[in-house]
Amino acid sequence: MEQHVGFGMTARHDPDPTQLAPLGARIEELGYRELWANDGRSRSGLATLAASARETTRLDLCVGVIPLSERGPEAIAAEVHALGLPHDRLVVGVGTGSGSSLAVVRDSVAELRRLLPDLRLAISALGPRMCALGGEVADVVLLNWALPDRIRWARERIADGAASAGRATPRVACYVRVAVGPDSLARLTGEVNRYRGRPRPYTRLFQEQEVDARGLPGVAAERAEDVPALLAPYREALDTCVVRGLPASDAISDWLAVAEAATLRA
Repeated sequence: MEQHVGFGMTARHDPDPTQLAPLGARIEELGYRELWANDGRSRSGLATLAASARETTRLDLCVGVIPLSERGPEAIAAEVHALGLPHDRLVVGVGTGSGSSLAVVRDSVAELRRLLPDLRLAISALGPRMCALGGEVADVVLLNWALPDRIRWARERIADGAASAGRATPRVACYVRVAVGPDSLARLTGEVNRYRGRPRPYTRLFQEQEVDARGLPGVAAERAEDVPALLAPYREALDTCVVRGLPASDAISDWLAVAEAATLRA
């Protein structure tokens, strides 16, 4: 399966196309194949992608992920249609959100396939049961906060799920946080600690990987030129390594600084 590199950004409140379109264009120019935006309360990943994609022609546009506890399939499909996003470039990702039901994810994917039959669908997965479900029903499985050996562990369970359903194994992607600059480790540590305060699945994920002893998932580099080598173990383990920026500020120039550091075509 062809390997891709994607770039991940935070969804914006009322995303401004005049601000975000240059970011999308530069990401495409740098050779990234996918642009990912997260989603959540009052922030639409789909709207951020629509604003970012105005000046692009090749980037796949991926939302990772819409919490099903906040929006169901009909609301998601309505927003896709309202924004006029190109279906051939769009990947819609969903996750449980504040819930934990595999049945909700399974049923929602089935409903989205009915409502949006020409779209690719992704699901987020942390534990073994969701990885197996991703193998059964998704086109892309999106991992998060995973060290390379955890990625390989997840891939085995995704492949088992696909085999049980008699289908090809889906693409496996993962958000890999990347911070660059003198305070890069502090930014990465701060983001890990923010997730430690979330529901137990993240706490358990960090514990199972023994991150306090082994090191944090992601890349913290004082020098931009060190980023590609630090990313290499993640890229080797994935079909799509999504460089999830942890910029020094929310300025577009700082997002682009991370994107440029993480690609060999900077």
